[in-house]
Amino acid sequence: MSEPQDSQLANNPLYLRQKERADSNKPPSRNSPLGAVAQSRFPEGRSRREMVEGILAQDEGLVEGHFGSVYYIPTTVCGIELKLEPLQPSIGTIVHGLDLATDLKDPEMVSFLRELWLQRRVIMFRGQAHLSRQQMVEFAQHFGEVGAPFGEREHIPNSPHDLNQQVKVPDIPNMLVLPSDETVPNAASGWHCDATWQTRPPMGSILMCREAPRIGGDTCFCDCYSMWEGLPLQTKQRIEGLTAVHVGGVGHQMDGKTPVAIHPVARTHPETGRTTLYVQQGFVRRFAEEHEITEDEEKSLLLQMKMQEGRPEYTCRFRWEEGSLAMWDNRAVLHTASGDFWPHRRLMERLTILDFDATRRTPYYAQQRSD
Repeated sequence: MSEPQDSQLANNPLYLRQKERADSNKPPSRNSPLGAVAQSRFPEGRSRREMVEGILAQDEGLVEGHFGSVYYIPTTVCGIELKLEPLQPSIGTIVHGLDLATDLKDPEMVSFLRELWLQRRVIMFRGQAHLSRQQMVEFAQHFGEVGAPFGEREHIPNSPHDLNQQVKVPDIPNMLVLPSDETVPNAASGWHCDATWQTRPPMGSILMCREAPRIGGDTCFCDCYSMWEGLPLQTKQRIEGLTAVHVGGVGHQMDGKTPVAIHPVARTHPETGRTTLYVQQGFVRRFAEEHEITEDEEKSLLLQMKMQEGRPEYTCRFRWEEGSLAMWDNRAVLHTASGDFWPHRRLMERLTILDFDATRRTPYYAQQRSD
C-alpha cells in the first residue's frame, strides 16, 4: 500500500483504522461515492488489490495535453493582460495571466478580483504551484480576515473522527489539509456550504490543489441565486420568512459537542442585496420548531429545495491541476467534491475567510432584519 501523504498520519489512530481495511485487501466501501465509482469502473475486482491494478491499468494510457479552444474575455487591469474564461453562463470564471504572489500589490487589482468574485460567485486560477502556504494566507488577507479552519473561533472542531483535522501545519494553524490516497479515500461529496452549523458561517473559502489525480476529483459549484429563482412563486412565499436548523456532523464536534445553528431559509447577500436559497442537504435537517410546520409539509418543502441542488443549468465544474486555486463565496454557492478518483492521490489545502465587516457575518433575510 502507498505511504501516507503526510508523515503525521503514519501513526494516527484514524488513519491506522482505515489502513487496516486496506491491508486486509478489502475494497473501499460502496457506501461512499469513491467506493461506488471504483466498483462501477472495475466490477470484476474481488479484492482491493485487483481493483487498484484494474483501474490504474485503465488510466495508464493517459497523457497530459491541451487541445480545443475556449471563449474568454480579454481585459487589462493594472497593465496586466488577463483572460477571463467563463465556465458556465451564470457562475464560475477562470482568471488566466495572473501571478497571485506578485500581481496583487495594486489595490485596483484586488478591487477588480473582488467585484468579479461577487459577480461570478467563484473564481479560479491556474499555475500557482509556486505559492507557499504563507503566500496563500497573504492572498486571502486581501479579501477578508483569515479565520480558524472552520471559520469563527467560538466553535473550533477537534474531533478525532475527521481525517481532515489530523494534519497540523504549525506555522499556518488556520489551514485545513485535505488528504486522500489509495489507503484512505477521502472526498467531501455532497452539496453544502462550508460550516453553516456556525452561528456566523464563513464568508468564503480558498482551496489550493497541491496534488491532483490524473482523472476525476473535480469540484462542482452550484449558484444559490438561481436555486432561489428556480423555486415556484408559491413556494418562495411560503418559505421566505422561515428559518432552518443546520447541524454539523460527528467530524465537526468540539469536545464531543455537535454544533447547531439556525439560519433563514431565504438569505439576503450582505454585499449584493440579492436573495439566495440558504438550504442544502449537507447540514440542514429541519425547519425551526417555532414555525410549527407539519411533518408532511416539511418533507415536501425540503424536497422542493433539495431538487434545486446541482441542476446542470446552475452549476459549473472545475478540473483541478497541481497549482490550481479556487475562491468561492459561501454566501452564494454550494459546492461538492466529485468522489470518483480513487485510487489516485489528491491533496488540497484550504483557508477560510471571514468578512472584514463583522456586522455582516450573521445570515439574515432583509425583510426580517430590524437594524
